[in-house]
Amino acid sequence: MAKEKKKKNLAVRLIIFLLIIALIGTGAYMLLHTKPASSGDELDERLQTPDYLRDKVMTILVAGIDYEEGRTVANTDVIMVVNIDLKAKKMNALQIPRDTYVGEQLVKYGKINGLYNWGLKDGDGTTGISVLAGVICDQLKLTIDNYVCVDMEVFGTLVDMLGGVEVTLDEDITLNEGTVLEAGTHLLDGTTAENFVRNRDYALADITRLKMQRYFFGGLLNKLFNTPKMELLSLITACYDYIDTDFTVQEILQLALTAQSFTAADFQVIRAPGEPVAAYGIYGLDVWTLHREKLAWILNMYMRPYTDSVLPEELGVIELQHTTDSLDDEAANMDDYT
Repeated sequence: MAKEKKKKNLAVRLIIFLLIIALIGTGAYMLLHTKPASSGDELDERLQTPDYLRDKVMTILVAGIDYEEGRTVANTDVIMVVNIDLKAKKMNALQIPRDTYVGEQLVKYGKINGLYNWGLKDGDGTTGISVLAGVICDQLKLTIDNYVCVDMEVFGTLVDMLGGVEVTLDEDITLNEGTVLEAGTHLLDGTTAENFVRNRDYALADITRLKMQRYFFGGLLNKLFNTPKMELLSLITACYDYIDTDFTVQEILQLALTAQSFTAADFQVIRAPGEPVAAYGIYGLDVWTLHREKLAWILNMYMRPYTDSVLPEELGVIELQHTTDSLDDEAANMDDYT
């Protein structure tokens, strides 16, 4: 009788153990395959890479959502389109200046960074990242497969969760709070990193800020390349709740592991070519006008590895003027920023 009771208790414990394992497995599956609760935007399938190219290339829209200077509206003050060539193991990122002019008839104030908050003037009231993706696709003729948005209010928290990001500067810079970072290597904590990527207190304002962000991206790549896989899994899972994306955790993990097989030399960053235009339009704002011909060349060279070239006149961008080529820089290899 005692023997039967012992067997029964063992069977009960075994069933409970299997149930716990099943629940843990289900929880892990749900965690890996669930998108964050804040992920409300779905990109139009017509914006995405054709199915026959999905195993070769993907394009991600990365945006930093900013409430800088006490604004009550959310502008996308960091905008990058990242093309990942899965076949050739290369990444190319197009930096789009936040003041890029897309048309006052299209969006209030005419700047690309207002699309997220205001939506289209003649639209149905839709706002958010899907509107920004749609305009980029329309004007630059680029596909957008997925997006990642980071609220700049929690950017510093993310950096601290990563243990800081190390940047190596080739010149002294002064941040807008009077902090001086001398040429050399610095481990940026969350507060300093936020100041570093948002500061525009330079003669060329946002254009120099984009250069500073390259130093940060270089440090971030170093962190990615040198973090052991299990630690990377833990970091991504911890950071996931602080971003807005249509990726699942599993997809981001797979993307990070894929990127670890690249090197910094495989990653190019290019700023959308153009020039500043002062006090333009009915609002009298300073804007960045794109140079259509050089932009078409850049997009064909770096952002269309497996599709036909697009002629300059086929782009939907607005070129207000073209008086100088001095700011039409070539691609920067991230190996120079690591």
